[in-house]
Order: sequence, then structure tokens, then C-alpha cells
Amino acid sequence: MMAHLLTRVGHERFAFRLDCVVEALDAPSLHDPPWRPDGMLGTLRHRGQTLPVWDAGNAFGIRRTGALGTALVLGDAGKHVALLVDDAEDIMEVDADAVRALPAMGDGESLLLGVVKDTQGLVNVVRVDVLVSRLASRGARRVE
Repeated sequence: MMAHLLTRVGHERFAFRLDCVVEALDAPSLHDPPWRPDGMLGTLRHRGQTLPVWDAGNAFGIRRTGALGTALVLGDAGKHVALLVDDAEDIMEVDADAVRALPAMGDGESLLLGVVKDTQGLVNVVRVDVLVSRLASRGARRVE
């Protein structure tokens, strides 16, 4: 069993391994840089560093419903990015044996490990390493 942070993006739910979530910031204040790649909402200051903030809806191909949302500061392999979700809802335990794989989509490594079912329906289990790596290639901050 592994602890995950349960979040909502639009009408979908996503679980992020808790050991990869550095912090969850409600209604973060974003700064608007003069240029932004597609999917980047702005930047935020976190523990003395400026991090790019990415739209989770854009990353997962769905529409977010909230305006301000919650920024998840995610870390993997020394890289940090922030991902704006609609809400961080709860902590849930995910049993690796309960995760059901998704069909291959043909786009390389999937952002999702698979899905698990809880009392409210399906939860997408995020491969944080793949997500951070993809966003890092577009502008992540390496933390020393």
C-alpha cells in the first residue's frame, strides 16, 4: 500500500504518490511571465525559487472547472514543477495489485499507471516521474 494525494481535475479524479508531492498550495498567487509555452499558467515562488505552474487540464487533456485551484509542487529526480488542479481532496492508500492498467495509447510512456476503484468510482493513478519529466523538458526547475 502506498499513500497518494487524491485530487480533482474537472470531473475526473487523480492520485499522486504522496512521497512525490512536496506541498499543496491553495489558491496560489501566480506571476505572469512575458512568454509562456502552451499549458503553462504562470510561475510561483516556492521556498525561494521560481517554479513554472502547469495546467493539469492541459496535461491530461481535460478541462479544469476551477479558476484558482490548488498548486501541487511535485518533485522527482531533483526536479520540481507545480501543477494546478481544481482541488486536493484527500489522502488515499493505493494497493499496487488493485491498479488496473490502461490500454496503450501509442504516445510513448503514459502519464497514467492505471486506474483504481474506490467507493466513489474510478481514480486515475498518475506516474509522477513521467509527468515531471515531460514538464521538465518544457521548463522545470532543478532543486539543489
